[in-house]
Amino acid sequence: MTVDRWGLLAPFFYLGIQNKLIFPLLISSSFIISTKIIFMASTFYIVHHEFKAGKAQKWWETAYAAMSPGGGWDDAVAANKEKGFFNHSANAVTKTGPVYCFWEVKEGISAEDFQEFIDGPSGPGFGQDALMNICKPIDTSLMNGQTPYPPVFS
Repeated sequence: MTVDRWGLLAPFFYLGIQNKLIFPLLISSSFIISTKIIFMASTFYIVHHEFKAGKAQKWWETAYAAMSPGGGWDDAVAANKEKGFFNHSANAVTKTGPVYCFWEVKEGISAEDFQEFIDGPSGPGFGQDALMNICKPIDTSLMNGQTPYPPVFS
């Protein structure tokens, strides 16, 4: 019985041609964890939004108008996705904040570029300078490569 450094049984991987077994190859789960990081197509972030003083009410009015039929929400989501940014969920604690969002960012986009997007006119502030945005990347390697949502960019 083979045990890796985590105390788990190391999985067997079989190399084969046309579904025929050639030989078993033993690979430790620590290798599997690292391959998930290397081949990750995107980065997930938790974004903590706090409303700036006196800005919450106008922001909510703008958000509700954008999300109403014909408000442009679907077009904005599609445009942001084309740029490499996708919001999986927005989670408001109260109407005056904070709001926590899960964002996915396409591979190759830096943390600085993501922050610029979040703070900019195409981000969740609707160009109103209503939000202070704290962006924290999620280290999916800590959860064996598990992402908070199924990836949109692959």
